[in-house]
Amino acid sequence: MTIRSLAIAAALVALTATSGLAATVQLNVVGGQLFGARNVDVNGTFYDVEFVDGTCVALFNGCTSASDFDFSTRTLAIAAATSLMNTVFLDGPLGDFDSDPALTAGVETNFFNLGWINIPYEFQPGLMSAGTIAFFNFGVLGGDDAVSTNSDTSTKVTADTSNIDEIVFARFTPSQITAVPLPAGGLLLLAGLAGLGLVQARRKTDKAR
Repeated sequence: MTIRSLAIAAALVALTATSGLAATVQLNVVGGQLFGARNVDVNGTFYDVEFVDGTCVALFNGCTSASDFDFSTRTLAIAAATSLMNTVFLDGPLGDFDSDPALTAGVETNFFNLGWINIPYEFQPGLMSAGTIAFFNFGVLGGDDAVSTNSDTSTKVTADTSNIDEIVFARFTPSQITAVPLPAGGLLLLAGLAGLGLVQARRKTDKAR
């Protein structure tokens, strides 16, 4: 084993020892429709997401304050939207969820083949009856991957989005990610290879002297 091989083996041992989690985005597709995804990374935190219709009151813990929402600032809502665009709304073997927004559950596209997903982040008391929610509203894009940072609006908390074509909520919950370590035998093998390389390297050094 060369010095270079030794370094690689040692690096693999170190990487395996320090990496505790393994997470891959998993799409929830039923009958060709995208209902959500698991393990969506938003600023280093993993979430499961589902696309749902209904009232804000029913979907978000009563919908009376920003703390009822998954993200309580517009910046975080935009980060969540960006992550969905980069990891969920993609064309792939399970469906063309970027090119065809109507494949996402609850989404109805407009004349421009554009649908909308909404991430609420703020409660606004006293506006209209029972207050309103502000939400970041982004396109399910029909092939265009840009997230508009100017796209936000508001709606009554009592509005039933199943009756409003352009509003489908993305609801996030923390993912239950478990550690996926390399099997013990694999760790022992890598450690053994590293040790063998070290011994051989020392022998070569001794012979050179």
